[in-house]
Amino acid sequence: MLSTVIKSVLRQAYRHPLYVGLNVFGLALGIGVSLTLAQLVRFEYSFNTNFADADRIVRIDERWSEPGTTPYESADTTFRAIPFLKQDFPQIEEAIPLMGTTVRVEREGHFITFTGKMTDPAFFRIFPLPLLHENTGKSLTEPDSLVLSKSAALSLFGTIDAIGKTVTINQSGEKSTHVVTGVLAAISGPGLLDGVEMILPIPPQMKEKRSCFLFWGSSCSNVFLKLKNKKDINALRDGLPNFVERRAGGGADDRISLGPHPEKVYALSAILLRDLHFHDATVQDADDGVNQNVVDSIGLIGLLALLLACANTVNLATARAGMRAREVALRKTLGASRSALFTQFMGEALLISLIAGVVGMAVCEVLVPIMASMTGDAIHMDYGFILWALPLIVIGCAVASGVYPALVLSGYQPATILAATRIPSGGRRAAMLRNALVAGQFSIAVCIVICTLVIDQQTRFLRTADRGYVKSGLLVGQQMETEDIGLQRRMFDTLRAVPGVTSIAFGELEPDPHSQTRTNFAYNSPGGAVEAQLLQDRISPGYRETYRPRVLAGRWFDSAHGQDDSPLPGESANTTRNVILNEKAVRAYGFSSPAEAIGKVLHMDKTQYEIIGVISDIRFGSPRETVPPEILTFSTLTHRGFDNPVPAVRFKDVPRSVMAERLNRAWRTLRPDIASNFVPANELMEPYYAGDERRGHLFTMGAVAALFIACLGLYGLAAFAAARRFHEIGIRKTLGATAPQIIRLLVHDFLRPVLLACLIACPVAWVLMRQWLSEFDERIALNPAYFLIGISGAVIIAVLTVLGQTLRLAQVEPARALRAEG
Repeated sequence: MLSTVIKSVLRQAYRHPLYVGLNVFGLALGIGVSLTLAQLVRFEYSFNTNFADADRIVRIDERWSEPGTTPYESADTTFRAIPFLKQDFPQIEEAIPLMGTTVRVEREGHFITFTGKMTDPAFFRIFPLPLLHENTGKSLTEPDSLVLSKSAALSLFGTIDAIGKTVTINQSGEKSTHVVTGVLAAISGPGLLDGVEMILPIPPQMKEKRSCFLFWGSSCSNVFLKLKNKKDINALRDGLPNFVERRAGGGADDRISLGPHPEKVYALSAILLRDLHFHDATVQDADDGVNQNVVDSIGLIGLLALLLACANTVNLATARAGMRAREVALRKTLGASRSALFTQFMGEALLISLIAGVVGMAVCEVLVPIMASMTGDAIHMDYGFILWALPLIVIGCAVASGVYPALVLSGYQPATILAATRIPSGGRRAAMLRNALVAGQFSIAVCIVICTLVIDQQTRFLRTADRGYVKSGLLVGQQMETEDIGLQRRMFDTLRAVPGVTSIAFGELEPDPHSQTRTNFAYNSPGGAVEAQLLQDRISPGYRETYRPRVLAGRWFDSAHGQDDSPLPGESANTTRNVILNEKAVRAYGFSSPAEAIGKVLHMDKTQYEIIGVISDIRFGSPRETVPPEILTFSTLTHRGFDNPVPAVRFKDVPRSVMAERLNRAWRTLRPDIASNFVPANELMEPYYAGDERRGHLFTMGAVAALFIACLGLYGLAAFAAARRFHEIGIRKTLGATAPQIIRLLVHDFLRPVLLACLIACPVAWVLMRQWLSEFDERIALNPAYFLIGISGAVIIAVLTVLGQTLRLAQVEPARALRAEG
């Protein structure tokens, strides 16, 4: 039987090379695309699964629902909760803070920058990472200990045998000397600790001074727990509401607590480590969150590409089945049974699928590096996955694409076939199946094309949307990491004097802000007190000229007005200070317009804040998040400095790279211990947009593959029509039909399933894209143009696909067509 199958396939390839080639290539493309996208989905689902006991490790998140703000969840949690969690929950085995940090090591006058984590000694009991070398039991036990990654050890010492060697590091301008107590082995699989090059203990002085260790309302990074049993997660979650009420509550004047009834505005939640990657897509202060629906959609595209390829194979096989009708009839006359013929045809389908699988793996080899460059992920050919996935795909494709044609072919009756003057067409049922397959293929393809168009337009819109400030000609630096007002004044004057600078400003917020402070302010409206939580930013002179926000009502800050300037710490009681709000804050307090807010007074503790101006909303955060209500205060650097200010510079008539180098050079004259990096605002915001753009490229790749495979199916239908309607066209031309009339007739017949597909695809695409766009605070409208473009493109491609066969049929000579065998 095997030799018969091989000979039959070779004979088919020799006699009908186009048919076999389309069959193999279409199926190979579907297999290659599905394998490629399956590896991406597998990669995304493997985040944080490589850690031992991953089902016992959880992160504690904060949930805030302050008045005037949209409720949100933050991955950063107050470290004050850690000792109380360990006391109140016997289910907890270990609990640690985990803070991201940038570590710099100076070598020959230049800084080498490393990505680091600061934590407690219990870190390795929660995350038992493999170590190449270790000072046994002392990895993080001493304040000066340091664990390096293999790459960091090689970079610093040229060897991984670095135990006992010292490293002088620079963190935010503060130098400290550490002793290497461990070298990490490579961490397998993607996850929480990707790219971490140094792990060091949190300094004791930081725990004594930093607010996130001291106050419930302050947070700066993550809290991780390890439970004694994976089932303890339910008990932990059930106990957190009472924990917050008991531990975070306090008197109205208690600065450490959240005041009476903290549960009304604050909650804690426990998220399993293995769930973080998808969960963090909607969480603030999280770095690597990915929307699970998007990943699943990419996987679905791969599956649909495979199904389209199988449908295409069925279409081509049934369209050409009549060509083998007499072969079947003769073999049955000579004694072949239906089961034997069915087995042979299924064997041929399996052999075709096997050949396509080999070619598909080669296609996958080409596509995987392309996909890795599109996504920026460390995805590579996973041959372990392919070795078990490819045989299943090959067998599945053989069954899906071979059963129906094998049933049709093996079911032909010899007497009927040999007595007929025409080869069988399969009847109305077969024609309906072919049209249904084409309609199904184009429905999927058109839906993917429309979705791709919408995703592309949304990402373009986000890139160009008004963020409330002028991006061109703007460079933003890094935090100064100092509260020394004298140093801040000198830095301000030094940067302002750089040639090419037209204005400079300090602020405590910047695009993709490092830290944020939110405080509740009250307004005594005619209807009663209204309280809202406002994001705070203190700004310097020159801010309006540098960022160029739009003033909607009132005036801007002016150093000539004494109440505009921030007072000295401790001098704010029973005083009135002038502030500016954004549009969102105006709406939070119920003002009908920005002008109505001017002159109104807000209260916070014993200080009054008079609103002197309203500006348009400034977006420094993710486009998926709503812009928070914001309050701006002003400092002339006369009485009070900034908390780690961020300089921003507007320049002109100088190339950006030259301007950045000038600013960096000026920075080094005052802060040589902190590496500077003045970059455009767009670069700081890039992480918010790059992910959607990269995945949009994958949708484009899937759309092209789906449309191409669907066109192969349509081409099969056209080829079948060319063989079946030869006599019909000859008769029509004999009766006077012209070539244009024949073309219109045939194109109309071919386009009917395509137009039906468009009708099916549009509502499906509308529902999918409406749901996806709802995740963005700013979004495009679902314009009918996207649907019309998708439909028009599909129709044009369909017409071009069948045009060759249509023209050939329309130009056939009537006498030749009538003489041809039906």
